[in-house]
Amino acid sequence: MTKAILIDPFTETIMDVTLVDTKLQTVYSLLGCNLITITNLQDGVDMVLDDEGLLKDKESQAYFKFGLHSQPFAGKALVIGTNDEGDFASLPKEVSIDKINNQVIFFKPSQETLDESTQMTFTAF
Repeated sequence: MTKAILIDPFTETIMDVTLVDTKLQTVYSLLGCNLITITNLQDGVDMVLDDEGLLKDKESQAYFKFGLHSQPFAGKALVIGTNDEGDFASLPKEVSIDKINNQVIFFKPSQETLDESTQMTFTAF
């Protein structure tokens, strides 16, 4: 059993989940997607997301940010631990719903705001 945290912007909830396995199909089913991307939050903690979330119909999609200056993320996300080999593992004890809840901001952007927040800009040094 693997302990993780599910961020659900559709219901604006953050909850503990226990996965019976960490197979790709299990993760797809939990997130409601067919393709994932993984972003590192800190050593031993990753966030798994729908790789096509930002491409889906914006009217039926739900969004969140992980911190005030984060890029927008679309759809559900799974915060999960990783071991030394890079495989999914239970979250470290110091990662809790309260800590995740303090970082997550649920929002419903306008089309203009969403377009602006996904554009990459580069600043000269």
